[in-house]
Amino acid sequence: ISFGYESWALDSYLKVLEHQIEHARAQYRLRAERELEKQKEDLEHYEYGARLSEIDEAADAQIPRFFHIGAVVSIWGLFESFLTDFALFVCKREKIGLPFKDIRADNFRGQIEKYFEKVARIPIPWTPEERERLGQLQELRNFLAHRNGRLMDLPPESERKVKNLVSRIEGVTVEGSTVVVTPEYIASASDLVFTCVGKFSQQLADKYVQPASPARTGH
Repeated sequence: ISFGYESWALDSYLKVLEHQIEHARAQYRLRAERELEKQKEDLEHYEYGARLSEIDEAADAQIPRFFHIGAVVSIWGLFESFLTDFALFVCKREKIGLPFKDIRADNFRGQIEKYFEKVARIPIPWTPEERERLGQLQELRNFLAHRNGRLMDLPPESERKVKNLVSRIEGVTVEGSTVVVTPEYIASASDLVFTCVGKFSQQLADKYVQPASPARTGH
């Protein structure tokens, strides 16, 4: 089983992410201001100023937020892909009658832990801190993917849970009615995933002489 190309693709994507964001911001601002200039004569002074402020908000806050949300979703998606393939590999090698997909748990991380540690009897080599951070990453990913980071219209109890989650994650904040992910958290989350996958992959390699640990360029 080889995961090199997937690791390389994610790593390459994350390395150019901030450059892509700057390019998108510049292109959006250029096009939006050009369109605004065409309408300038039909707008009141205050309307023109308000439109400029909207352009600034989109370029400076909303576009980076959108890209950063996508990065978190991609990082967790790769983690799920890695661990699902590990489970399928172990199921085949150990001839386990219970398929991974039939394991019932509250979430994917719980499904993984139950399958490997209780069904396959293979310990997962992650520290309690790593498990906690993976759980936070999964919760954050789910909220971002389903709500695009927006808190508005959430029931009060759901909003409280999201804010409590954010308060425990360094590099993630609530600004106004949206959750904002920083580049620093993206780097931290990707390092966490590569570290946890690498440790588990190496353990399986030691046990089965396969799969190979996922290579990451420059990591």
